[in-house]
Amino acid sequence: MNSQVFKRLFSYFGHYKGKFTTAVVVCIIGTLFTVAAPVVLGEITTILYAGVSDHHWFVQYAADGTAIEETVYLWAGPHAVGKVEAALVTTAIVAILYVLSMVFCSFANKGMARVVAMVVHDLRSDVEDKMHKLTLNYYDTRANGDILSVVTNDVDAINSLLSTYTYQVINNAVSLVGTLVMLFVINPWLTLIAILMIPGTLLLTRPAQKISGKNYGAQQNLLGAVNGYVEEMYNGQNVVTSFNYQEKSIAKFDKMNEELLSKTEKAETYSGAVMPITMMVNNLGYAVSALVGCFFAIQGIMTVGNVQSALQYTKNIQQPFTVVSQMSGQLSTAMAAGKRIFELLDSEEEIPDPAEGKKPTKCDGSVSFEHVQFGYTPNNKLMTDVNFTAEPGKKIAIVGPTGAGKTTLINLLMRFYEIDGGRILVNGVDSKEMTRAELRHHFSMVLQETWLFEGTIRDNLKYGVDREVSDEEIVEAAKSVCADNFIRTMPGGYDMVLSKGAENISQGQRQLLTIARAIVANPEIMILDEATSNVDAHTEQTIQDAMAKLMENRTSFVIAHRLSTIRDAATILYMEHGDIKEVGDHDTLMALNGKYAALYNSQFA
Repeated sequence: MNSQVFKRLFSYFGHYKGKFTTAVVVCIIGTLFTVAAPVVLGEITTILYAGVSDHHWFVQYAADGTAIEETVYLWAGPHAVGKVEAALVTTAIVAILYVLSMVFCSFANKGMARVVAMVVHDLRSDVEDKMHKLTLNYYDTRANGDILSVVTNDVDAINSLLSTYTYQVINNAVSLVGTLVMLFVINPWLTLIAILMIPGTLLLTRPAQKISGKNYGAQQNLLGAVNGYVEEMYNGQNVVTSFNYQEKSIAKFDKMNEELLSKTEKAETYSGAVMPITMMVNNLGYAVSALVGCFFAIQGIMTVGNVQSALQYTKNIQQPFTVVSQMSGQLSTAMAAGKRIFELLDSEEEIPDPAEGKKPTKCDGSVSFEHVQFGYTPNNKLMTDVNFTAEPGKKIAIVGPTGAGKTTLINLLMRFYEIDGGRILVNGVDSKEMTRAELRHHFSMVLQETWLFEGTIRDNLKYGVDREVSDEEIVEAAKSVCADNFIRTMPGGYDMVLSKGAENISQGQRQLLTIARAIVANPEIMILDEATSNVDAHTEQTIQDAMAKLMENRTSFVIAHRLSTIRDAATILYMEHGDIKEVGDHDTLMALNGKYAALYNSQFA
């Protein structure tokens, strides 16, 4: 599974092939300068050792024993230069190599950081885009906190890994290959010792990495669950307090937190064992290389400088594995996070909109359900054959017991869910032949659960309107639902900033604003799901009177639990078990003395 996550993550780099390739090439060049440096340093050691072992610096003597020139052989070449010049030249070469390495590696690191930032940007954008394409069922079956954890924690885990280690992985990979090549040129036997260190390290660290990876995956899932639980308890704090559930809530959180602690501890423990194992293997290899190198030097097979260079290269081979051991924890976390991210990206999407969606030629607000079938699961149909027609400008009331399918009917009308059979016509056009944006342009919704964003009242009232809205329109809409008076009493009036969730105004005031917002949108079809349930009786009657005037030329669907509010509806749909059982106006259904009449009478008994 990790290989698939790696493959998909790496595919994002393909969007920036030019920049990524340039950064890699520059990184290779800079790394090769660093790889070449130990050879030059070894030559200095060879020169020093030769001078010390002979007790002089290759001094040339005249026939009478007088010293005439001090020379030292540089790079084992045929030309001799003075020892001071040799040291200066060699030092200058080393300095140049390291400076060039620093310059190239700095540019490579900067270029790689830019590519990684763009890759993470694309990944976040894909997740954000996907969130708007997922079916409503995805959100219905997952905790909000768990989804939020994917968008934030999991993407951050990927960002942390890529931004920290992408350059280092490439740098160390090139360094490993270059080091092995240079080591082979110096002595193949020492190269063999270094190569044998690699499978030894991998074999010994593999079990720890496997266990840590499993626990990091569990950690990410538990982190999502904890976030979901915290978000649920936070939003339901009033209920938690009312039912004295605080101790049980804390106990449940402590249990989840302890489980998260256990998984994290195991993951970090096994991940932390990787580096000591890696260092042990590499140190053993270093000691063996030193022993063999000294033997070769005594035998005259290698110079002392080459032994030093070889040992430096052997030590450098440890660096890539040290980096891998350091990143093993983040790597496991990122792989678990990547799995969750790509599961989200692979989740079922809404059916794509038609390339050229139809637009109604006449927007009169007519709606027709023709033999509509629907079920949340294929084997459990909720609606088997729903048929009704809403005439333009008429009020349609939808009533029935809890779970009857009232909200589901509205969700199908808005295409939040796709029907399994039949068709729904809006303004004479099949809703599936329209784009969702075009379809929803003809609707406004006011739900029981109010939603207002953090911002001014003015901005909230013109939310989602794709045209210029004048202040006069906003004020008129607020006046029509009796919201203007309380708005003007607020500090700032229409420019008052609502807090998150509009907690700084009352529930009833929030509902008034959502109704005013729907009026500002000025659609042909209005949907109200018990829209007046959170206002007092006097305000409710005022709103009903205002709605009656405003909806004279609009089709309206009203989901009602208090049947007294929908007696004036042109058509009442009584639903039960997903299907429409009775249709008619109030007087007709009361005369029928059926299910609607029984429900109505039960409210006034």
